[in-house]
Amino acid sequence: MNIIRFEKAVYTLPILFGSALHIDRVAKIQKYSQSKYNFKLPIHSFYGAPTNSIWNGGRPPYYNDSIVSNKTKQYYENIDAHKYITCTNYLAGDYLNDPVSNLTLEMLSKDDGVIITDERLHKYIRKTYPFLKTKSSVLKVTKEQPKKRSADYYNQLLDVYDYIVLHPDDNTDLDLIAQIKDLSRVEVLIDERCTRNCPVRDLHYNVNAQHNLPIEDRDNDIMEQEGTLWSKYCPRGKAVVLKNGKEKLDILVNTLDEIQDLYNMGIRRFKTSGRGSELKESYALKKFLFVAIKDERTRNTLEYFL
Repeated sequence: MNIIRFEKAVYTLPILFGSALHIDRVAKIQKYSQSKYNFKLPIHSFYGAPTNSIWNGGRPPYYNDSIVSNKTKQYYENIDAHKYITCTNYLAGDYLNDPVSNLTLEMLSKDDGVIITDERLHKYIRKTYPFLKTKSSVLKVTKEQPKKRSADYYNQLLDVYDYIVLHPDDNTDLDLIAQIKDLSRVEVLIDERCTRNCPVRDLHYNVNAQHNLPIEDRDNDIMEQEGTLWSKYCPRGKAVVLKNGKEKLDILVNTLDEIQDLYNMGIRRFKTSGRGSELKESYALKKFLFVAIKDERTRNTLEYFL
C-alpha cells in the first residue's frame, strides 16, 4: 500500500518555539508511524523564533514562555528534525548585536538554518555562523519585488542562499518556475492564507516588524496603522464574499493538483504556515498530513494524536 502521496517530498512545519503540546504530539505521530507503518514521516524541519528575538519577523511570537534559556539546548536536542530560526524582520540589520537572537543561533547544530530577509543580517550570519544553512524568505521577495518576480531574480538568490522560498503568487506560474536553475533548493509555501496579488502584503510585514522591535523603537502609532490596514486596505475580507456563486478573489492555498504539478517539475520542499497560536499550528499540522499522507485511513489514525 502506498501511504505517502509524494514519495520524495519533505516538509517544514511552523512549530519551533511554539506550542510544547504540538512538539510532543508530532513526536508521538513520528513514533507511531515508524512502529505501526514502518515509515518515517517526511518532516525535514521545524521553523519559528523565540519571544523577544528582535530578528523575528512575520507574525509576532504568541507564547510568552517561548524564551531562550539554559534549557534551550536540550529543547533543540529533543526535536527529531532540523531547526530553522525565523529571522525575517527586514529591520534586523539595525540590531545585529541582539543577545537573544544571537544565542538562539549559537546553540544550533550543523545543517540547521536561518530564514532571512535583511541582506545585512545575511552577511552577518554567513560570517558569524558559517555552519548554518541560509534560506531567503517569502518576506524578502515580497519586500524586494512586491509586484512581479523574474527567474533571473530567483536565480540570483540561489547564487547566495542555500535555499529560497517562492513568493506564493508564483506557485502556479509554471513557465516562471521552469526557468529557475535548481528546483531542488526551492521551497514552496502551500497554504498561504492571503489573497493573490495582495496590494498591501508588504505593509502587513512592516507592521509585524514593528511589533518585534523594542518598545522604545516602535512607531508611536503602530496600533493605529495596524487597525487601518486591516479595516480599510486588506482585501482578505472581500475575498470570501460570494458574487454570482464565485469568490471574488483567489486565496493562495494550493490544491493537490497544483502541488502535484510542482512535484512533477522537480520541487521537493514544501512548507505550511501557521505560526501565531495553537489553533493555527493545529491547522498547519493537519494540512501537512492531508498533503503528505495519501492513504485516508492512515491519515485519520495519525490525526488522532493531534
